[in-house]
Amino acid sequence: MIKKVVAAVVAVVVLLAIGAAVWARSILATDTVRAAIAAQASKAIGQPVTIGGIGASVFPRVSIDLQQVTIGQPPRIQAETLHVATNFRALLSRRIEHAALRLSKARIELPLPSFGGAAEGAPKPSAEDASGSPVEIASIDEIVLRDVVLISGARTLHGDIEASLEGKGIVLRSIELEADDTSITASGRITDLSGPTGELNIKAGALNLDKLMAFASDFASGAGVQSAHSSAAKGRAEPGAMNIVLTLEAPKATMGGMTIDKLAGRAHVKPDAIIVDPISFGLFGGTYTGTLAANLAGRAPAFRWTAALTNVDVAAASAFAGTPGVVTGRLSGKVDLTGSGADAAAAIKTVRGTARIDVVDGIVKKLGLVRNVVVATSMREGATKQAMSGGSTDEPFTRLGATLRIGNGLAATDDLRFESKDLILTTAGNVRLDASNVDLRGRVQLSDELTKQAGSDLARYTAEQGRVTLPATITGPADNLSVKIDVADVAKRAITNRATEEVEKQLKKGLGGLLRRP
Repeated sequence: MIKKVVAAVVAVVVLLAIGAAVWARSILATDTVRAAIAAQASKAIGQPVTIGGIGASVFPRVSIDLQQVTIGQPPRIQAETLHVATNFRALLSRRIEHAALRLSKARIELPLPSFGGAAEGAPKPSAEDASGSPVEIASIDEIVLRDVVLISGARTLHGDIEASLEGKGIVLRSIELEADDTSITASGRITDLSGPTGELNIKAGALNLDKLMAFASDFASGAGVQSAHSSAAKGRAEPGAMNIVLTLEAPKATMGGMTIDKLAGRAHVKPDAIIVDPISFGLFGGTYTGTLAANLAGRAPAFRWTAALTNVDVAAASAFAGTPGVVTGRLSGKVDLTGSGADAAAAIKTVRGTARIDVVDGIVKKLGLVRNVVVATSMREGATKQAMSGGSTDEPFTRLGATLRIGNGLAATDDLRFESKDLILTTAGNVRLDASNVDLRGRVQLSDELTKQAGSDLARYTAEQGRVTLPATITGPADNLSVKIDVADVAKRAITNRATEEVEKQLKKGLGGLLRRP
């Protein structure tokens, strides 16, 4: 008896399931419903929506299956299938309520079209639609995109997105995207789709900041979801006020071809600008903290860069800049620069601003300051030949610092100072930013020890503050500098000082005679 009851119940359930499936297909999977959904979606988002096919199912929830969905003209958003699961009771009243949307194999191309307002090319409502649609989209609670592809020019990201609607916005519960050289996980909230505006938290195992900035630029250039009300008032859809805040974290990242670590920052993305404030990361063994603002309104991005750098490995930095083996040491400093350009090569031609740099405990390769001083001032036979042939020309220093004015591809300074145990060099002049030419002029002051070792006449007639002081010029490319000591100036100054000394002697003699008692 029990077996018969169970069998009867199972049969009833099967019949109900079959009946529900037949009902769902006969009511929902029709061209009329497909056209109605396309028309309502087009009206809601302000862009043409086409649906290639429609089906229906009842397990585990009553669902409408849409095939070959496209949005925009030309299509910017495409989905192979769009699965719409809805509340059964509401569906009895031909309403889609608390729906869950699941898109499979979606393709999104940037820049996005402007959403909102009347859509050009959208299906026109028929008389039957006006009197009553066969189905009405009332509310959507959840959106899931599987195997989605985001395309921006030559850049492509693919992955999965899970979200839920909340008021005028959307909660992004999970975003997992990958590209050839990076993987990104994100979450956040878009508070208003009419901008869009909101905040996202992004974490990446490895991040390419150049590509991210370009991707954000493309997204911003086409972003803007306009409300239907404002669009109707103006008669056309216009870009909205995009305002997205991105919090970035990545243990490794690349920027301008260089590798950085422990990246942390906060980026503010608007339609015409990206502002990163603050941003910090490890750079060439040191640390970087600062801000970066990029204006995207012009043909080429314009930027403002302010930063503080601490304990940066100068040898690694100069090797990255294309001049290896020139200088070593640890750099700290501050920069405040502006410029424009789509890449580093273009930006370096327009960059302007100021910088203060100080390098400690390093070596300038092949500078040969001490050797050149010995050659220029030697008064012993054979000393010049000995100085030219012996010893290293690398010049160690304890501190190298300068205040720089940057512009027209040059870094100009009035206060470059090089300090070592043997001498102090102070110069003014300029250095090309690509290190192709150095032109500095100033003076070298020997240490007390070297001053004592110099010839007595040299020390006597070229000394300032008790130290031998000599005019010097440093010219040439950074990897092959030429140091010259102005011997003629040394001789001229020696003659002047000797004459001054003789005058002082005669004055003393004269004064002595006047003061002598008769």
